[in-house]
Amino acid sequence: MMKARRGEIVEVAGPLDDLRIAEIVGTGATVAELTEAKRWLAGYKRTIGDAEDLRPSVITKVCDILRGEEPEWFDG
Repeated sequence: MMKARRGEIVEVAGPLDDLRIAEIVGTGATVAELTEAKRWLAGYKRTIGDAEDLRPSVITKVCDILRGEEPEWFDG
């Protein structure tokens, strides 16, 4: 499993500030886990097949980081 790099993070998550990118890199998330986190935020669960070795704890951390970009009033 390869950690997601800056360019891959921006490609999946869209433009983020450097702090958010560093936080995501710090989780050790893979591109698949980052993609899954984006889908979780959209309301889907376990959208990538069982063949992928995903770590739910990492996906949850990435969700929290990405959710931090949302306005305070967002109750998503």
